[in-house]
Amino acid sequence: MSINDSVQKNEPAEKPVKEWTAWSVIGGFLLLLIYAYWNMFESAMAEWSTNELYSHGYLIPILAIIILYMRRQPLRESTTRERLAGMGIILAASFIRIFMSSFETGDMYTFVIAFTGLIILVGGTSMLRWAGPVAFLLLFMFPLPHTATQQLLVPMQHFATHASTVVLKILGFAAFQDGNSISLGASKIDIVEQCSGLKMTTIFLALSISLVLINEREWWENLIILLMAIPIALITNITRIVTTGMAIFMFPESETLKKLVHDGAGLLMVPLAIALLVLLQWIISHIFVEGNDPTPLDMIENPQEVFWKDRKQIED
Repeated sequence: MSINDSVQKNEPAEKPVKEWTAWSVIGGFLLLLIYAYWNMFESAMAEWSTNELYSHGYLIPILAIIILYMRRQPLRESTTRERLAGMGIILAASFIRIFMSSFETGDMYTFVIAFTGLIILVGGTSMLRWAGPVAFLLLFMFPLPHTATQQLLVPMQHFATHASTVVLKILGFAAFQDGNSISLGASKIDIVEQCSGLKMTTIFLALSISLVLINEREWWENLIILLMAIPIALITNITRIVTTGMAIFMFPESETLKKLVHDGAGLLMVPLAIALLVLLQWIISHIFVEGNDPTPLDMIENPQEVFWKDRKQIED
């Protein structure tokens, strides 16, 4: 056996060791970063447990880990310039965090900046290309400041109430809007904060971004998916309210049935939204079809390529 053969046989065993070593370093730095921001995570987790609008916060880190695993690429050692840039971004995030600490929940968002700096520090720009977009997804695990939440909830509650009333009228029900309530005969539906659609919009935006990150599509297809995320979330929320309203109108005496329909519709909101997103992708794929037929210009400039391509299609 030659020396070269021995080296070639040993190469596959050495690569996993280097990969695991690099990931161990990344994991160590990430644990240090989480430790530095632990008080922030405690505040966020307390909000996840007590505020139903942000109860989905636990799912975002899990989703981010899954997407990182799906998008992972071979790690490359960062250069000195990239390490300095990463350290500079982490320091900048620390200074911004100190400044933002006087604002409600403002310092939480600096974790995303620090995480981006960590990516550049340990993996350089090559890691930033595939792991950096996931950092943006982490924004959805942090609760909005109370003032911003209220500014969003008021118009979203009014829109959900008005749109649901209109749909119920179109379906033939005697529905009337009274503030953020819908009167249906002797019954009434109160559109509370949890029914405003804010939670569903946040969840579905995160899911839409995740879908864009794990699938290879044209930029305009991704743009359509992201632009349609909010309308689909609002449509799903209105569907839930309308379904509950129909049940209340048809069975006004059955509290058990009303609760069952309300809770069941809530559980089906995410699957329904995903189904609408799949339908949207199906429509896009069938309306915008890329043609592979040679054009007259192709025939003039590359006659041989066109000929052999057509011949191969005939042989196949």
